[in-house]
Amino acid sequence: MTPLLYALAAGLVMAAASIVEKLGLTTTQPYAGLFVRSGAVVLFLGLSAVPFARYADWSGFTTRAVICLALGGLLAGLVAHFLYWQCLKATSPDYAVPIMVGASQAAVVLLSIGILRARVSVGQLGGIALVILGIALIQLMKPR
Repeated sequence: MTPLLYALAAGLVMAAASIVEKLGLTTTQPYAGLFVRSGAVVLFLGLSAVPFARYADWSGFTTRAVICLALGGLLAGLVAHFLYWQCLKATSPDYAVPIMVGASQAAVVLLSIGILRARVSVGQLGGIALVILGIALIQLMKPR
């Protein structure tokens, strides 16, 4: 699969997850919901460890890799998801998701410049400007 297809598939799965999560949050508080979500992930990973263990190559793990992956999990799987669910509980997915995705896209490019020393094209900078404009338009046009 090409990176584009992986990204499109991830986007579709995240869209479906957003709708399902909104339904689950109607009677649940976001922080409590994180326990259920995280428990389901741990359970699935535990059950899949035996049949899919051959796909896990552990040889590339270093202390730095473990720390970075664990920190990424805490940031994305706990902190960001909690903040996203707080927003999702208060509004609809068609408002919350585009803003979250747009903000994350712009932040990834900017953080990549600062931390990874990535080279950014004029097109990417234009894309960031359009994303920020899109977020502003979504906020301005939000139904009251």
